[in-house]
Amino acid sequence: MKKVIFTLIALVLSVGSFAQLIANKTDNKVTMNFDFFSDIQLQTNQNWDARGFNQGFSMALTYNFPLGESKTHTVAVGAGLSSHNYYSYSRIMDPYTTDTLHFVQYRDDSKFKRFKVNPTYIDIPLELRFRINDAWKIGVGFKFGIRVAGKTKYVGPNDNDVLIREKYCGIDNLERYSYSATLRVGYKWISAFCAYQMSPVFETGHNAPAICPLSVGFTIAPF
Repeated sequence: MKKVIFTLIALVLSVGSFAQLIANKTDNKVTMNFDFFSDIQLQTNQNWDARGFNQGFSMALTYNFPLGESKTHTVAVGAGLSSHNYYSYSRIMDPYTTDTLHFVQYRDDSKFKRFKVNPTYIDIPLELRFRINDAWKIGVGFKFGIRVAGKTKYVGPNDNDVLIREKYCGIDNLERYSYSATLRVGYKWISAFCAYQMSPVFETGHNAPAICPLSVGFTIAPF
């Protein structure tokens, strides 16, 4: 776990240094955001026994256009990538099915480790950014996402009560597009961050939960 954290920090710093170089060459009109958050799984159903903490990560590179004649308030648009992990004590037995999903519950099974659904999106963020006293920042925006990957991972007992690790990639019963409202409030390079995804994670129907996640966390902007 420590290696993962150190690797992530090194990646953020290296990408941040590269982004800072771009920003200097574009008169600080380019911003790089790194979001670290947990998803609160809203609108689940009885089939999906959601876990409380669901860590996720996103990043985006945006260009800031002046808002009218203002030199401090801007409209930002760009591109990014986001990855969510939706953990549950419920397991989808055949994630590849496009028909009715079948769930098995494991909350009371001591051998169960975890089950998660992991969609990844390419994002197009649009944000109104207001700067106060050149330090405090407020960002209100919208983010459109296109799913580029979807997978599940299960670690727990099989039918013979033997511990197994099982992964499915390229599952198709997730919604293709996502739509989210975003909010950031911060001081200088760090901000509180939240986003509400108005579109469900799973395709509607098929016995699937209508999860619309609320992401809560923080943003690091190297400049």
